[in-house]
Amino acid sequence: MAAATARAWLASALLVCSLASAGARTQRDIAKKTAQMTEEDWRRVEEEWETPEEKEEYEFKPPKARGLDVEKLQREKDPKKRQRMVEDSQKTTGPTMIFATVDYPGCCEDKSGTEEIAKRWNALLGSKGMDAQAYVVDNATILFSTNHGLFADEIVEFALEQPECVATDWNSKRTPGPAETPEWKAKDEVRKAAKAKADAEAKAAKEAAEKAAKRAKRRRRRKKREAKQKDEV
Repeated sequence: MAAATARAWLASALLVCSLASAGARTQRDIAKKTAQMTEEDWRRVEEEWETPEEKEEYEFKPPKARGLDVEKLQREKDPKKRQRMVEDSQKTTGPTMIFATVDYPGCCEDKSGTEEIAKRWNALLGSKGMDAQAYVVDNATILFSTNHGLFADEIVEFALEQPECVATDWNSKRTPGPAETPEWKAKDEVRKAAKAKADAEAKAAKEAAEKAAKRAKRRRRRKKREAKQKDEV
């Protein structure tokens, strides 16, 4: 953040020098010209005065993938640490997705409350300079999408710090969050029971409809045979 501020200040100072040499003689002239500049103009000024060393320093560099150090794995005695080493080695440098279940007062008859949370989380992610975007996928689920999978640990950690987070699901691993309270667990059991009942009723209705369709089809076939036999007589 400090480096970005320093770069912005330097670009402004260099722009003033450029405008002065280009004929903007007074402070008013310089202020008028800078007010008319677009984002593209500012970027061009910064690039013109940026040295190759500065460009390399400030250029975003995705983290490199970490392979599995078998010898280190063999030396490690703690099973949890060995499991973490294996998980780290399996992380992708490319796009990845992380799911977060949420709960909050009034959750979750519709998506409106969850959309507000996703909007707030996106603002926090941006303020932390994290390469991730939060999307609402259903009334109680937010999806984090990132182009750099090696940042997944940081995203999971961020989500688990939020009071509305029930749990995160990433890399086949579920991690409970602060909102996974006994009250939420009780509500979740009720939801699961209601869903199981609705699924069973839907399945029964589908099976009944299929049986009725088969009976109707057999009746039609029987009537056709009977009609054909009458014609032959």
